[in-house]
Amino acid sequence: MSAAAWRYPGGALDCARGHLVGIVNATPDSFTDEGRHFGTDRSVEHGLGLAAAGASVVEVGGESLRFSEPTPVDEEIRRVVPVIERLSAELDVPVAVDSYKPEVARAAFRAGARILNDPTGLREPAMRQAVAEAGVGVVLTHFFGPPKVRPTSFPDIDVPAVVAEWARAEIATAAEAGIALDRIVIDPGVGLGKSPAQDLELLHRIDEIVAVGRPVFVPISNKKVIGAVTGAAAPDRLAGNAAGIAWCLTRGARIFRVHDVAFLRQTLLMAEALIEGAPRAWHDVIK
Repeated sequence: MSAAAWRYPGGALDCARGHLVGIVNATPDSFTDEGRHFGTDRSVEHGLGLAAAGASVVEVGGESLRFSEPTPVDEEIRRVVPVIERLSAELDVPVAVDSYKPEVARAAFRAGARILNDPTGLREPAMRQAVAEAGVGVVLTHFFGPPKVRPTSFPDIDVPAVVAEWARAEIATAAEAGIALDRIVIDPGVGLGKSPAQDLELLHRIDEIVAVGRPVFVPISNKKVIGAVTGAAAPDRLAGNAAGIAWCLTRGARIFRVHDVAFLRQTLLMAEALIEGAPRAWHDVIK
């Protein structure tokens, strides 16, 4: 299990233990929130609540990856920048921005974001440059195909092996762009251009992504693979999320992107205690 740190301006996450990234969907059309946190005040309030519940990172996104027209850059900036400014001023934990647009990323960095989650894995050279210049932490994400375009087919390949090979190559590309290795974590891209069966295999073999050598970031929350296995609708997949986190934690993944931080923090803490060995590691805590 990797004990590597994930560094960002002014701090780092110790990935010897698990962390939750709490999601703030500053959008009117998110899959799970359905616009409940849209609007600056509501987004900020939600972000503060996620941090209070135990999120190690609060991530703000201004565009849903629903299969719909892309959000204009100016509108996405208008949605996320005021939220990031206020959360960065009030929180002790880092604020991340979720975007694949370099202009949005740069505006978010100026507003105080210290981490970028780019769902397209820094495909744009301009995004690599922005990350290198800002020195922020970055989530390198695997994505088959372009964002916001519904796949018409899925490649018949060994997905975990392909993602591991991709991760090694992209780490090298990031290094050439001036992005330090300790700024990078790897997101295998569950649900991004992959079928539910491929996602399940990817999660089952997540240790192959861990073996690449950087902390692994799993966007498990409410993914379609959970619905395919359980039959539950997106808002009702909390138990599936918990099972996925517990499994991936045992295989070495350390960072989990989630909606319900309070509930899933219990999953994380209990799974860690069992992995570490409660009689020794927790003896002084649970007398």
